[in-house]
Parts: sequence; C-alpha cells; structure tokens
Amino acid sequence: MEPFRIAILGLWHLGEIYSAGLAELGHEVIGISEDEALVANFKKGEPPLPEPGLKELILKNQSEGRLRYSVDFSEISQADVLWLTFDTPVSEDDEVDLSPIWDALKKSLPYLSTSALLIVSSQIPVGTSDEIRDFLRRSRSDLKLSYLYIPENLRLGEALRCFMEPGRIVVGGYEAETFKEARLIFSKLQADFLEMSPASAEMAKHAVNAFLATSVSFINDIADLCEKTGADILDVTRALRSESRIGPKAFLDAGLGFSGGTLSRDLKVLVAASEKFNSPLPVISSVFRKNLSRKDLIIQKISGAIGGLNGKSLALLGLTYKPGTRTLRRSRAVEIAQALKDAGASLRLSDPEVDESELSIVGRFDFFRDPYESVRDSDAVILLTPWPVFKNLDFKKLGASVKPQAVFFDTSNFLWDKEREINASGFRYLGIGRKN
Repeated sequence: MEPFRIAILGLWHLGEIYSAGLAELGHEVIGISEDEALVANFKKGEPPLPEPGLKELILKNQSEGRLRYSVDFSEISQADVLWLTFDTPVSEDDEVDLSPIWDALKKSLPYLSTSALLIVSSQIPVGTSDEIRDFLRRSRSDLKLSYLYIPENLRLGEALRCFMEPGRIVVGGYEAETFKEARLIFSKLQADFLEMSPASAEMAKHAVNAFLATSVSFINDIADLCEKTGADILDVTRALRSESRIGPKAFLDAGLGFSGGTLSRDLKVLVAASEKFNSPLPVISSVFRKNLSRKDLIIQKISGAIGGLNGKSLALLGLTYKPGTRTLRRSRAVEIAQALKDAGASLRLSDPEVDESELSIVGRFDFFRDPYESVRDSDAVILLTPWPVFKNLDFKKLGASVKPQAVFFDTSNFLWDKEREINASGFRYLGIGRKN
C-alpha cells in the first residue's frame, strides 16, 4: 500500500493522537497550526495533553521522517487527505461551537487539491456534514473533493490505545468508492468497518454517548433507591453485568454522574434536534436533568453525614474530571468543591496529577500534593476522582491525622473492598447506594 499524504488541522487532544497514530500506520503526516509555540512544542515531542506513550511515538515518527509539524497552511496543497481533528469546544451550557472547523475550512480552501479527500473526526451535530459539503461546492466549483465523517472514539488517559485498537471504525460517506479510501488508511488495524451515510455516522456518535449517559443516570437512580430500601448497589450492579443482554462492560458505576463536556454536548445536540423536528425525547431529557441534580444530592449526603457544612474542615481527594487526565475544566469534583466552600466549609484539596498552574479554575483553596497532609484535622475525607494511586493509601496513617470518627465518603465506591480496613482505621466509611 502506498502511504497517504495527510494534513492534520486541529492539534489538541484529538489531533495529537491522530497525527502520531496515522504516522505510525505508515502515512506521511503533517500537523498544521498557526500557534507557533504549540508547533515548537510538538517538534520537541511535547504534546499539549500528555497521554501514555504519546511523546515517544511523536519523537519516533519525526525521527523516521513520517511526521512533521508546521505553521504553513500552504502545505495542505501537497496532501491527499485533509483531516479535521479539532476538539469541538463546548460552552458552559453544553452548546457546541463549530467556529474552529468553519475557520479551518475557509483558510484551507485556497490550498485544497481538486481531488483531495476531506475527513472530519471532530464531534459535530447531525446534519453538519451536509452543510460542509454544500459550503465546499459553493466556495470552489472546481473541487471534486470526496468526504468522510469518521467520528473519534478516544478516551482520556488511554487515547493512544483506543486509536491503535479500535475494535470497530464507523465511517460516514456519500460514495462507495470513498469507503475504500478509509479501509486503506486504516489497513494495518484490526477493526470492523461500519459504513453508512454521514448523517447516520453523526447520529451514531450522539447515540453512543447518549446511551452511556443514560446508563450513568439509570444506575444512579437505582443507587438512590438502594439506600432507601436496604439493597446494596454493588450487588445489584454485579447482577446486571452478569445478564448477557447487558454485559460486564456496561456503564453502571454509581457515583457523581458524568462530567466533562462530551456526554452533555451530545445530549444537548439531540434535544436541540428533537425541538427542531418536533420529536420529543423524554428519556434523554430526564437523563440530563438527573445528572444536573447529582451535585446537590452529593452535597446533601456530605452535610447529613457530618451534621452540616458551615465551619467543617473537609479534605477532598481527586480534582480532575476523571482519572488519567489533568483536565479540570467541567470537573464535577471542582463543582462540588466550590459548592462546599459556598456552604461555609474549609477545604484542603489533593490530586496526584493535576497541573497546579490550572488550580485558579478551582479558586483559592489549600492544595497539597501529599494526601496525608491534606487530611490533617479534617471532619471528613471525600474521595471524588478515583485515581488508582488511592487504592494504595495507608488508611491507618490517614486515620491518625483526622478528627475522631471522621467520615470517609467514597463517592464512586472505588474502595468498597477496603471498607473494613478504612473503618478499622478510625473512619466511618460511606459509599453510594450502599447499606451504610
């Protein structure tokens, strides 16, 4: 197979993975951005968001001549494929901002080869591919450009593995011939190709995330009822996952609800589409409402467990929106920290990986890299982000630093198997949906 010459636009998380991954598959890849500092860092093997193995892969493919980074948009003219990999911005209200994609298309127009292939992997609302094709036809009538929408399927903290071991690749296209191009690009990967229209591929991405979000809100509903009835959510979840029609990998971990912008963005897109076409989505709308209410419920649980919040000292373990990433934006842990402070609690925060330069997002709090320092004289220790390192905490050492009979609130049941050890260390262990 002859390698494709691929130009990548959008060099944040999605673009850093696709540029390195496509080069590793043997293609000639150039990542393009107007941000000179960003490009300079890529040339040194320093991507904007660290991922396991990514720096090494970038440096390897640069040294072997398959990967370059540039600020020169005119280099698009040498590419067989223009690939848009922008991490689609989401507002605080979960609304999608497509301006980076439209801006990139407009800047690229003068340089596009008449027979180039345009691939979009950024998350876009259903119907956007049709708008992109219409825009290109109006803007340059000479283009015989082909188009594919290949929605990304990456997860923070394991994105490179997701790219190299996709399992299946969803491909949305207009012509049968174009699907062959996708198969050639990814020919070195072991994956099933699901070929469909661009609108179906767009909807499939929304539907996957909506299904995952529904699973999260569903299990939180069940967990809340478990607490009232004496059932244990861990037993219930075990039974659910043993059901062959559900499966062991189902999104059924009770906890804080989903955070970040990804799942909420797709729910909002679907709700907006339902309003446009007058097709109500009561299930999806209720999923969104359930998740929005989750923060207040967690605050109530903490307050009830320690007899109010005003004047209490709380240690919060884990700040990032999920383990495996340093990202604080849209973190449920950060939202809870701010709400606890507003309620009059004194907070001491700890996270093993957070970038301290980003802590201004959280506000003015005492931060400790060492979790044992963070819990000193606390009325409660609240585990918010389940970093694997917290499995190895010395709970006796933690218990020696807190106030007598302090609460240890495990908001994701991450340490359920250590409940006895935690209680024996002087804490009162609380979980979600458990017989506490």
